[in-house]
Amino acid sequence: MGGDFIGRWPARSGRRTARQARPGAYSAKALACGSWLLSCVIVAGMATQTALAETAAPAATRVADNEKEQDGPGAAQASRTQKPKPDLRQNEVQKPAPEAAVQMPEARKSSHDAKDLPVPQFVLPDDLAKKIGQKIWLNETGGKRDAITSWNANEEFASLGIGHFIWFPVGKWLPFEESFPALLESMRKKNVRLPAWLDQTQIPANPWTSRAEFRKNANSPRMNELRQFLLDTVAEQTQFMMARAQGAMEKILKTTPESPEREHIVIQFTRVVRASENFYPLIDYINFKGEGTNPNEAAVNRKTGRRQGWGLKQVLLKMNGDTSDPKAVRAEFADAAQFVLQQRIRNLPSNRVFEVGWLRRIATYRRPIADPESSPERALRKPLQVTSAQ
Repeated sequence: MGGDFIGRWPARSGRRTARQARPGAYSAKALACGSWLLSCVIVAGMATQTALAETAAPAATRVADNEKEQDGPGAAQASRTQKPKPDLRQNEVQKPAPEAAVQMPEARKSSHDAKDLPVPQFVLPDDLAKKIGQKIWLNETGGKRDAITSWNANEEFASLGIGHFIWFPVGKWLPFEESFPALLESMRKKNVRLPAWLDQTQIPANPWTSRAEFRKNANSPRMNELRQFLLDTVAEQTQFMMARAQGAMEKILKTTPESPEREHIVIQFTRVVRASENFYPLIDYINFKGEGTNPNEAAVNRKTGRRQGWGLKQVLLKMNGDTSDPKAVRAEFADAAQFVLQQRIRNLPSNRVFEVGWLRRIATYRRPIADPESSPERALRKPLQVTSAQ
């Protein structure tokens, strides 16, 4: 039995295995010595096991702690030797992401300085981009196919695509930001094939020089090709608008001095981003009325003599809340946008013809785009409450 033990225990410990003793081959003295050696081996083995256990325990604890902190290669190595317990927090993190995501850079320690405030970054999947694009198209045209190429009365330029991107006629310069050529350049960089007559080194100017000529050619081969191209690229147009919305803060902050005003803009922008699950209010308003940084996109206040813009910058400056409740923030953004647009109408009375349509569009910012109440059809049936801007 003693030989049995000697033969097996060291084998489990990884040491060379001793041969089993044959009974009767040794003298009594040899057997006594063997018993004494056996006792020594047992005591030594127990001591060794205890020492190994005491040494291994803190080492295992350190490895586990390091893997918990770093979540690095050590975690993969441990999984090969030990079956991990299910981590409920990890499963929680791996749930499907929301439709749109916000990436918030970490604020620096000197975050009280406005230049160090983090600006949220947008992440918009293509399928959601198409959904938002459809909504913006409904805002602009009611979703009418032919209206995706239009030239509004009382305007001196064509409005094209789901966002009614501005396109100036040949030889015409106007105090607005021309967005249609920029849209085509953006698409071309993403390998979207443009109609041949537009795919030139420099995007050409609008070939129709007046609204009357534009309407006369409404069913021409060139106009039909342009219309179909715009219908086929709804998602690409929305991604262009989102890129513009993302770049808006860079433009706005460049035109805003280092001051409490700059910090105010970043804080209010961040509130709106977090309150809008898909950035629809920001994407739509920037496409609708711009960033508010172009000095030509402003009108003189007759009472004060100051020039006042109507873009996103002016809307954010008008906001003063601090609540994080999404519904309240969306309502505050809509109220500020309404104030800014009605201020524009007072400074440019000829724009009053657009007031009802503008305010119906602004009203859709109060609800998520999935809410039936935000649909244009529902908005047209509901009476519009217009409040006078103070």
